[in-house]
Amino acid sequence: MNEIINPNLKNVFKITEEHLEKVFKKKPIKKILFINPPDVDESIFDFDVAKRGRSNNYPAYGIGVLASKLLDKGYIPKICNLNHQILKLVQSIKKASDFDFIESWQKEVDQRIYEFMPDIIGVTCTFSVTHPSFKKVCDYIKSKNPDLPIVVGGVHVTHDLEEILKSVKSADFAITNEAENALDQFLDVVNGKDSCNSLSQLAFIFKKNFYNINNLSLPTDAELDLIPLYEEMDIQSHSEVGTIGSFFSLIKPESKIATIQSNRGCRAACTFCNVRTFHGKGVRQRSVDSVIEELKMLKQSYGIDHVVWLDDDLLKNERRAAHLFNEMIKNNLNMTWDATNGVIAKSLHNLEVVDAAEKSGCVGVNIGIESGNPKILRDIRKPGTVDTFLKAADVLSKFPKINTRSLLIIGFPNETFRMMFDTIKLSEEMNLDWNNISVLQPWKNTPIYDQMTEEGLLGDQEGTLKTEKNEVSPYQLGIYSRQRAIEKGLIEQSVFGEKQGLLSGFLNRIEISDLDDVPDNKFLDDIWFYMNIRLNFSRLMRETRISKVNQQFKFLEYVSTKTAPDNALIVYFYGYLEKKLHGSVSPELKKRLQTILISSEYWRVRFEHFKLNYSQFLNEEFPERILTGGIPLDFRGQEKHLFEFPTNKIA
Repeated sequence: MNEIINPNLKNVFKITEEHLEKVFKKKPIKKILFINPPDVDESIFDFDVAKRGRSNNYPAYGIGVLASKLLDKGYIPKICNLNHQILKLVQSIKKASDFDFIESWQKEVDQRIYEFMPDIIGVTCTFSVTHPSFKKVCDYIKSKNPDLPIVVGGVHVTHDLEEILKSVKSADFAITNEAENALDQFLDVVNGKDSCNSLSQLAFIFKKNFYNINNLSLPTDAELDLIPLYEEMDIQSHSEVGTIGSFFSLIKPESKIATIQSNRGCRAACTFCNVRTFHGKGVRQRSVDSVIEELKMLKQSYGIDHVVWLDDDLLKNERRAAHLFNEMIKNNLNMTWDATNGVIAKSLHNLEVVDAAEKSGCVGVNIGIESGNPKILRDIRKPGTVDTFLKAADVLSKFPKINTRSLLIIGFPNETFRMMFDTIKLSEEMNLDWNNISVLQPWKNTPIYDQMTEEGLLGDQEGTLKTEKNEVSPYQLGIYSRQRAIEKGLIEQSVFGEKQGLLSGFLNRIEISDLDDVPDNKFLDDIWFYMNIRLNFSRLMRETRISKVNQQFKFLEYVSTKTAPDNALIVYFYGYLEKKLHGSVSPELKKRLQTILISSEYWRVRFEHFKLNYSQFLNEEFPERILTGGIPLDFRGQEKHLFEFPTNKIA
């Protein structure tokens, strides 16, 4: 799979030879140490969150595959997952004052290099939020080992290649995209087994100039049947010290969790997504036999009970997907699984696929929906319509064991209030179990990033959508999200609750004509909160299916314990479900909510606005509905009170 884009490759090859000789000094390469940096650096890392086991701890699957490939080629690979090592260390330390984040990973790096004495270091970086940590790791290695070559790669490196190499001056080379073939070729050239003409996906800075050999040499379907080098990955302990995936609350607490990938790429071309930039067009698939072999190894050799699919389009080939799930059943793997990365709604129309998914152990799926407005869906090239999503929801309603969640985004270019209400309307009609709502964070090297740059919609000033440089809220969801940072006072409160605030002021007096206005970016936090309480928490008041109530209770129990014990809304509704299922609210929960409300103006304002009363909570008296001012729901001039859903008894 080769495509020569650079017209000056002959000259680049000559310069590459010169740079290779300077870096490697004709020394052969035999031992490779792969390093996965901490997810975040010391400025963001939260010891208490890590101690609760809630920090993300995904296995370094990509470099596991690279290590496996190089082992087959006769090299000696080792893997050092610094993120995992830090989280393991935290569990052995009693208090934050006894923990030195920087020293912990530096000692680990020093020890690995001293014991292994590698000929080359490979450092990966998947997300932009890891960039500060990634840079510090590379710079530290080079400062202590100036003659040790460093090659970097991963999704983040691929998407902002030149800027990253200029920023991370300690990196000698970068290999872009999927690196199995490109890294193999690179090492052959370094070892004198091949010429520079064979190189692909390689970039570097030489004499202050940027060079990029951007031929693509991506693995074919047949070359994907590689199982990661699990003996180097400590795979069985990842979920003991951290969190993997989104559906952790729905499996047994003692379950061991791992990740697995059955295909690469995605059929879609969504403008906000960078999957195509990294994997190329289309979807390449491993053989089902290879995937089953890996699942057996995970189960039998490492005691893995649950897997999270890393696929961006797990159900691309519906016949293959059904075959894969049926083989899992046939082999009696007795494993559960989820699709945290999301699936495309169209494939969920296939009853055979969904039935096989449930029977093979599926506990949860995220569905990429993004918007309920037809124009937005067309603009972002979403492979689905409102009808597509509604039909998928109808099929999933027949399989209540599967917890269903949507992925929604607000803040698209020129998205109006009306368009956002279309998303609310669609979500309420779909009636999925939960809605993961994000404010658009455009990634570099995506069509929507280029569009917003051209239209002047990106900038560094407060209130804009460009949040890559945000030092306290690098994630859209979860423990380090913007909303968590606002709740904890790390970011100044949004305008919610003030006279000029969107929800307490403007939106409550909104005229129908105002729905076609595009909201100011500064209101997006409030819109997010409004949608979250309307689509998620208010929905709990009308859920009557016992299986679903139990799912939601387990979810809020986990979140209120591990993720956000100081989130008053979660504590309140966890108490609501506790009363609904077990007849009373625990004294500990009552005390915790009281403590939060006393100490947090953020939560007092929001509770007052939505008429959530602590005294009633204390007496275990819950309202039948959540009320706020009159807000139009059908856009035809009629207004209703918000959230008028009866508190029905569970069936």
